[in-house]
Amino acid sequence: MRIKSITVITALTLALTPSSASADPALTLAKPTGDQPVGTTSLYLKDTSRPDPWVPSVPYRELMVSLFYPAVSSQGPKKQFMTEAEAKAVFDEAGVTGVPPSVLTTVHTDAVVDGRPAGRGLPLIVLSPGFKRPRAELTSLAEDLASHGTAVAVVDHTYENVATTFPDGRVTGCAACGNHDDAFWQKLQRGRAKDVSFVLDSLTRSKWASLVDASRIGMAGHSVGGASTIDAMVTDPRIKAGIDIDGTTDDPLLAPGLDRPFLFLGRAGTYTPGTGVESGTWQRDWDQLKGWKRWLVVAGMAHPSFTDIGLVGEQLGLDFGATTPAARGQAVTAAYVRAFFDQHLNGRAQPLLDQPSSHYPEVSFAMTSTPYLPAPTGDRPVGSASVYLKDTSRPDPWVPSVPYRELMVSLFYPASSSQGPKTQYLTAAESAALLKDSGLSVPPDLLTTMVTNSVAGARPAGHGLPLVVLSPGYTKPRATLTALAEDLASHGYAVAVVGHTYENAGQSFPDGRFAGCASCDVPHDGAFWEKLELGRAADVSFVLDSLTRSKWTSLVDPARIGMAGHSVGGASTLPTMVADARIKAGMDIDGTTHTGLNPPGLSRPFMFLGHQLGETACTAGDPTWERDWAQLTGWKRWAEVKGAQHASFTDVGLVGDELGVDYGATTSALRAQEIARAYVNAFFDRHLRGEARPVLDSPGYPEVSFCH
Repeated sequence: MRIKSITVITALTLALTPSSASADPALTLAKPTGDQPVGTTSLYLKDTSRPDPWVPSVPYRELMVSLFYPAVSSQGPKKQFMTEAEAKAVFDEAGVTGVPPSVLTTVHTDAVVDGRPAGRGLPLIVLSPGFKRPRAELTSLAEDLASHGTAVAVVDHTYENVATTFPDGRVTGCAACGNHDDAFWQKLQRGRAKDVSFVLDSLTRSKWASLVDASRIGMAGHSVGGASTIDAMVTDPRIKAGIDIDGTTDDPLLAPGLDRPFLFLGRAGTYTPGTGVESGTWQRDWDQLKGWKRWLVVAGMAHPSFTDIGLVGEQLGLDFGATTPAARGQAVTAAYVRAFFDQHLNGRAQPLLDQPSSHYPEVSFAMTSTPYLPAPTGDRPVGSASVYLKDTSRPDPWVPSVPYRELMVSLFYPASSSQGPKTQYLTAAESAALLKDSGLSVPPDLLTTMVTNSVAGARPAGHGLPLVVLSPGYTKPRATLTALAEDLASHGYAVAVVGHTYENAGQSFPDGRFAGCASCDVPHDGAFWEKLELGRAADVSFVLDSLTRSKWTSLVDPARIGMAGHSVGGASTLPTMVADARIKAGMDIDGTTHTGLNPPGLSRPFMFLGHQLGETACTAGDPTWERDWAQLTGWKRWAEVKGAQHASFTDVGLVGDELGVDYGATTSALRAQEIARAYVNAFFDRHLRGEARPVLDSPGYPEVSFCH
């Protein structure tokens, strides 16, 4: 049975290679990363309102708690990691022989015993260890948090670990150990919730009350300690934010769920969505988490990697099966736990929680409640501006009563600085329009919180840049090509993303007006699609006229202009190039071409990039592409991406993956975006800058096939 096997595996990992263990006397924990000395004290707490859940003959619940906090000085005796009895019990339970338990009593720690506290009214974080594990396993994490100005209470849940030592010398064993069914784990998690509430009661009514701010309390735990965090938050509203570190949740979170911030942080091999029953418990509870939330997985980690058991065990020569070194695992854990509580208890925004970080490549964002765009791959900061344009030479093609054509354009460019407010992805009205009828159970303004990478209104860096015009798919706002636009700009391009008014779900104008999808009410026959593509060609030519005759003139080089688009935006690239000779190179990204390319065709460079339609590459290509391919007389390529779907090449796919939406792709949108960025950059580098790009001569990705 799965639930029973988890504990067995957790215990046995310590004994994988006991014969290789060596008794190194210089065992150390991770050094705290904050600038404040750390103090600690041990608290004995007695709850007389209830009997012990595991030994009912004991008419009260006894707990030992290690309290860590910022201290006035780093001078003084350091905390003992474990007592001799606790160390022996840990080794005995794990089957480790040949190593004296005393090595764990001398592990170097950094907290000064009974050091004088520095500060008051600090945020408080309660930490709960894994089943059978003493509270000592979370010492490094506790010390690190305290060194950054936080009070931390690490709870020993009596009779649930192999040994707890009390001030009077008594040592309790693991009365809860034995056969473990569903009811057992639910009892364990609910009991820990009661323990934590009692600890909070005790601390906030004791001599330590002035140390902590009772309005800023968080909780995290490892394994079942992490799983218990949800139970504790459900029953105790004082806990404002919580983290489950690698713990399968066996007590389901029921409606109405939980609306406070929550983070899942676990092994990639176990908790990547869809990988097994363990990740299934997170998915079940994820759906009931109604507030800010993240689901992060870390590559190369084993279950003990998040704790000092992994850190000390590795120094003893024990093999847990991890490929990420224990010190690195501890650093990753501390960084994300610290960032989470800094944001949700201290109100300090943490970019580390917004999107994957190059500083921690092991960490992947499996799902999120706040979508994000992947960071640009170029070395230049990116700025952006919204540009309103009005073409008085023609009426609007979809609303003829409007005697002019209004357009909104998002202009992206290399910026002089990365500092400043980030560009808002969509307005509230645009977000609501795009999400309407999506079937997603999310707030209508969700996409206003989308994390972008460009600085709104930043000062441009450079002039005479190649310009790429991007055109989005039908019904999709221009924002859905932001990830691609930001990436191009980071490589030195000016990029104009066109919002084709009345052709998308909705578009906001600077004066507050909102234009819906008037074209959506028109029958979508062949004539409709031709009108759409030809109209977009007229839009793009007007955008080029406007940009090359405005304050942005010096930014762009009118002799180096390219165009690309997605779906009908890609299809409209061909008629635009036919009508406007200023466009020197074009790309169609996954767009069926409704306006056929007629003789004499097109002699300028062109590339088709789409998702693979058949089981075998290049066997079921788009017939409209085949028709137009014959009329392309210049440099040309046709590439297919296996496992991608139509949305994969845009921000729609990225958001879908981040929110856990299944849109049929087997290649992640992040990977598809990586591929699309690589080919779009390479194509324009070659044809607007004259730079050789080998990826255009032979597929540089295993998912990519060149069909022609």
